[in-house]
Amino acid sequence: MPETPDNPVNRRMLARLLRFLWRLFLAFVRVTLVSVILAVAAAFIVYRHYSRDLPDPAQIGRHRSSETGYIYARDGTVLYELIDPLSGRRTVVPFERIPRILIEATVAVEDADFWENPGVDLRGILRALILNYQAGDIVSGGSTITQQLVRNVLLSPDERDALSLDRKLREAILAIEVSRRYSKEQILGIYLNEVYYGNRAYGVEAAAQSYFGKHVWELSPGEATLLAGLPQAPTTLNPLLNLEGAKQRQRVTLNLMVKSGYLTESQAQAIFDEPLRFASTETVIAAPHFVFYVLQLLEERYGPDTLYRSGLRVVTTLDPMWQAEAERIARQWIRAGGPGYTPLRERGATNAGVVMLTPDAQIIAMVGSIDYNDPTIDGQVNVTLAPRQPGSALKPIVYAAALQRGWTPATLIWDTPVVYPAGDGTVYAPRNYDNAFHGPQRLRMALANSLNIPAVRALEYVGIEAFVSLAHRMGITTLKDPERYGLPLALGAGEVRLLDLTAVYNTFRNGGRYRPPVAILKVTNARGETLEMPGDAPGRQALGDQGEQIAYLITDMLSDNAARRFMFGRNNVMELRDGRPAAVKTGTSNEWRDSWTVGYTPDVTVGVWVGNNDNAPMQEVAGSNGAGVIWRAIMERYHEGRPILAFEPPEGVQEVLICADTGALAGDHCPRPLKERFVAGTEPRTSDVTLLTVGVSDDGRCLAASYTPPERVRQVTFVVYPLAFRAWAESNGIAQPPQQYCPPPEAGVGREGGSIAQITQPAANTMVRDPLVYVRGVALGIYALEIAPGWTPVAEWRTIARGEAIRDGILGVWQTGDYAAGEYMLRLRVTTAEGILIEQRVPVRLEPVESRTP
Repeated sequence: MPETPDNPVNRRMLARLLRFLWRLFLAFVRVTLVSVILAVAAAFIVYRHYSRDLPDPAQIGRHRSSETGYIYARDGTVLYELIDPLSGRRTVVPFERIPRILIEATVAVEDADFWENPGVDLRGILRALILNYQAGDIVSGGSTITQQLVRNVLLSPDERDALSLDRKLREAILAIEVSRRYSKEQILGIYLNEVYYGNRAYGVEAAAQSYFGKHVWELSPGEATLLAGLPQAPTTLNPLLNLEGAKQRQRVTLNLMVKSGYLTESQAQAIFDEPLRFASTETVIAAPHFVFYVLQLLEERYGPDTLYRSGLRVVTTLDPMWQAEAERIARQWIRAGGPGYTPLRERGATNAGVVMLTPDAQIIAMVGSIDYNDPTIDGQVNVTLAPRQPGSALKPIVYAAALQRGWTPATLIWDTPVVYPAGDGTVYAPRNYDNAFHGPQRLRMALANSLNIPAVRALEYVGIEAFVSLAHRMGITTLKDPERYGLPLALGAGEVRLLDLTAVYNTFRNGGRYRPPVAILKVTNARGETLEMPGDAPGRQALGDQGEQIAYLITDMLSDNAARRFMFGRNNVMELRDGRPAAVKTGTSNEWRDSWTVGYTPDVTVGVWVGNNDNAPMQEVAGSNGAGVIWRAIMERYHEGRPILAFEPPEGVQEVLICADTGALAGDHCPRPLKERFVAGTEPRTSDVTLLTVGVSDDGRCLAASYTPPERVRQVTFVVYPLAFRAWAESNGIAQPPQQYCPPPEAGVGREGGSIAQITQPAANTMVRDPLVYVRGVALGIYALEIAPGWTPVAEWRTIARGEAIRDGILGVWQTGDYAAGEYMLRLRVTTAEGILIEQRVPVRLEPVESRTP
């Protein structure tokens, strides 16, 4: 029977199939329901797990950006806004004032589905996962604008930077919550006021000002679309540094705007072709080098987060008037010169630095360059903090160390040629600035006149390690490795900072008490709480138990105009025109690369450097005719109308009369007495210059002897110097007593015209026959009568007789029996009362024995 649908067998098979399909469907529904339930449960568990300790999304509405702080001058003038390099300058603007094209460009390039998505974009996440998988690294985040805002505002800095699934899940949950609570306009408005655009600009208003010098609502379409693309890589896409990269990113932004329907192709091209005019990048910070120095100090003390986000109010020591005057004077002398002086730049000097310190070490001016914005001189480099070779400006520290070890301002140091082995087969032979040698110099003269050889001898006496240690105690922060330096360090062969060296001189001015330079007077936070104020301690004594007295002696020598005229002449740049005392020292490094002048009055300490930031040599610009002219101009300007104050000696300084030429106590016979100051107890106790009257002969170059005729003798009184000084005295026209007796006017002739040493018998060339020869003659002193064979004997002298003072008699008897016939030489040697040896020789012939008289 044929099979048909109505066949019972077929009907049963169909029924079974339908039941199977139904059961399969029910199973699928149950599995699907279970899966959905499990997925929902899992999602609920994950949501609960990751939302347990989430920040409150409501913080978005309460969010306030970090507060900008301010740095002030001492008079309240604003010097600088404390703009976080991480949170930068930020000015919040209402959403309504942001151009529509900037909003559309931002949405197109950052989150095309922003207006529709619930805070997260699943397609964007999936796309990012695929891209990251393909790259084997995290190259895309897939974050929406809302997620970016949540990350930057609600998450901590540590979590914000973490590349983890946990962070992404927490971020997504927060983004959903924020989208649920706030409108898209609110979210986008906060985002556009927070996002970083590079060049220290956070938010669209700061970016518009930073790049284009205008408000955000004044941006052109080209400017707006350029800015919109920067947040992806704000540092590398900074158009001021990488315009090509920024324009490429702008092209991407415009293409995405076309894709999103905001622009047509032609509109996008027209916007891309729009010329861009960027704002000038010239820095207009008042005293920029000082400001950045203060920023460095603040960041070291408080950290960047507190410094830039807590609204600090920082009052500094800077005096705007003296900062401006120091800048003006330095710039004038470099570029325009002064009365009688050509501009220093015409002699190869392009830059200058100035530091002005009050007695309590407050920095009232810091000129780091004559023009911060001049790239041709590396104007942004702060030369007051740059290590440079100071030349002779280090010498006061050398001599202070010597005073600590017993030297005094009257100590004599020989300015004579000296050579030191250098250890590599060469030698070090220091020379003076004038290539001359000046003999014995008191320490006062050596320092005041900046003589090099005495300074090197002083460092040799002190020791390099002791000198460097003292330099550090007085404020030098460089010269870290004393073993690197040799004796040339006395002449500035190590590098120091102008700020440090000015602090050293301020230490001398303060009686040896070191106070580090102070740049900050007061720091308060946004709540008005005081975080910092400088102390009023006098500073620590850097020069030891007698430091105040030693510092005064250095000051006294550095301010001695009369002493330094020996080398620098009258009216030099170290003499202030109103006669005001100033302690000052110049310095010049090798090859005229650095010109220094540092000095002080009781009112202020000023340090000046002149040179080139690239270390190029100048054309004979020394400390005295380079930095010195700027130093004097600043000093005289600063002291206008101020009373003239002297450097008052402290207790423990003794003044005594010394002999200028030897440094000893001035006795009655010192030709050049003068007053000198000493640490009490170190002054000289004895004199070493005396008078001596002696008899001289003829021109006075020899002493009269017992044989000198009376008519040729005269008595002369001499000023007698110690033996070590006599050659110097003679070379300086100060005659010293002769050291040798005059020779006889004629050999053997005495003062009465007779002989002093004369053999009268036998006569010369006599033939001697007698066995006993009586030698007669004159010997006016201790004598010896001798004989030797030959008429030109060189040795074998035999003594015939010795005696004393025979005017005319037998000097001795020559017994010829012991001598062979031949030629002989008789010699009479007479020593006068003055120790002068005079001799006479007489040749004789001795006959053979058989011919001699019996």
